[in-house]
Amino acid sequence: MADTTTEKYCSNCACLLLQPAEDSGGTRTARVEELLRQNHPPLDVELTAFRKIAEDACATLNDLDSKIVQARELLENLLSARQQAQSRLEDAKTILHPVRSIPSELLAEIFLYCIPTVYRVKNVDA
Repeated sequence: MADTTTEKYCSNCACLLLQPAEDSGGTRTARVEELLRQNHPPLDVELTAFRKIAEDACATLNDLDSKIVQARELLENLLSARQQAQSRLEDAKTILHPVRSIPSELLAEIFLYCIPTVYRVKNVDA
């Protein structure tokens, strides 16, 4: 199995660095994979690095959680504004509907022809 991470070594102590390469997309290094597969403890030098990774990850998670809360608030505001705009559009369409320009008397006359009269009902039954 090919490892897609670029292994880098510390310039001071020549230990394998535990952070994946910047362009690796966040994949694990071979050393991290090895430690996860086994039950061996990390080296003392690695302990410091893992503590730093954990500290940085907690700060990153807190920052991301804060940004997610802000994004959700923005989304809720946008959805509310959209609903208001949709409501205004529906009101305007209702008010501007062409049937509203027909005089009430003419509409009443039209609908009178829609009501069955006694004469029409008798002819249908015959």
